[in-house]
Amino acid sequence: MSRLLIVEFGPSRSQRFPHAVRIAGGASECLELEPGRYRATFRLGDDPAVYKQLGRLLATVRHWRGTDVYNLDGPASAYQARELSWCAASQLDSFGSCQWRYHPGVPPRCNLCPLFNQQKALHDISGENPLQIEIKLPPQLLARLNNQPPPPASLDLDPNWRAPDVIPPDWQEPPTRPPS
Repeated sequence: MSRLLIVEFGPSRSQRFPHAVRIAGGASECLELEPGRYRATFRLGDDPAVYKQLGRLLATVRHWRGTDVYNLDGPASAYQARELSWCAASQLDSFGSCQWRYHPGVPPRCNLCPLFNQQKALHDISGENPLQIEIKLPPQLLARLNNQPPPPASLDLDPNWRAPDVIPPDWQEPPTRPPS
């Protein structure tokens, strides 16, 4: 599934305006609507590079007065679109799909995201898909927490090993401590 997100920006007297135009050139489509006013259309799907490009553009132009963000439903929040871009790029780079857990609720940025899975969100929020975290502590720490003596350390030494009569040259001397 893909979704279109449109960013219109400019004109601007900012020194970063040419940089923003270069970034917008990497969009699926970039048009100059009138002198100094640009429209960059991003087709959001499963390519993290598109989300990164959108994030870079919004990080540059989001605070400008002449910046508007739209999807097919109408105006969208530039802030939420930027958050969506970084989140989706991270999820796609790390997992290849969205693995976000919705236990505290659904973040507003997910409403714009084509990776958003309503069924998964419903299962997470209703508790049908509980979050399970398993933490394993080392035996020495468990014993200390329970006020018990620590278990004997297993060094896995060879019982037939014998110390040599002469120290072999490939063995190193222990480091000497500098005088304090």
